[in-house]
Amino acid sequence: MASVDDLIPIGQFSALTWLSPKALRLYQEQGLLTPAHVDPDSGYRYYTIPQISVATRISLLRRAGISLAEIAAYLAAPSPDQVHRWRDALDAEVAQRRRMLDHISTLTTDKEAVIMTEANTTTLRQAIPVLASLNLETTQRFYADRLGFDPLFTYPDYAIAGRDGIRLHFWLTDDVDVPKATSCRIEVTGIEALYQELAAAEVIHPNGSLTEQPWGMKEFAVLDGDGNLIKFSEATQHGD
Repeated sequence: MASVDDLIPIGQFSALTWLSPKALRLYQEQGLLTPAHVDPDSGYRYYTIPQISVATRISLLRRAGISLAEIAAYLAAPSPDQVHRWRDALDAEVAQRRRMLDHISTLTTDKEAVIMTEANTTTLRQAIPVLASLNLETTQRFYADRLGFDPLFTYPDYAIAGRDGIRLHFWLTDDVDVPKATSCRIEVTGIEALYQELAAAEVIHPNGSLTEQPWGMKEFAVLDGDGNLIKFSEATQHGD
């Protein structure tokens, strides 16, 4: 172990590497960056100067959208070829997204363009739920495998997933009670088919089966892996 004089307290290490203590704790749990010393009495963590470059490399890779599993493999055997492969995959993804945006721009009418560019017009366009996550990679896998959401971006303490036109954002917390107090509502078309899909995935809330409500909505609820409550709803024909 390094001498006491060479150890860097976690607070100072966090400032030097621009990584939050929560992110450092996550990297420790994943075996990517183990503290050089943990005080047996206080549990306080210490790092060394050589670990700054490792932490910086992890941070850059995470911001580039690289998964923790891929980062672990890369740190075990750093390879320029692997970086080139990631760059090639990123270039392909960016090119595809540019083609999609170019196609969308051709669908915009002159009237829509005027509305969008008028400086004195304000229109609220979309609300994006931000849900709590106890582990971002686990959350992304749950939403992909059980709810059909594509993982779009995963950062050290933030993630985004999407399905159709819906985007869900997630922030990292270590407080297990926060997700249990968080919920959102998603309006859908074809709620019966979605209910059958998610019932087969065994994520329906015990008290959230598909029900037609007196206020003109059909709705059901699911719980995600962290405890966030999500309600899916669709207006009935006789609803307002």
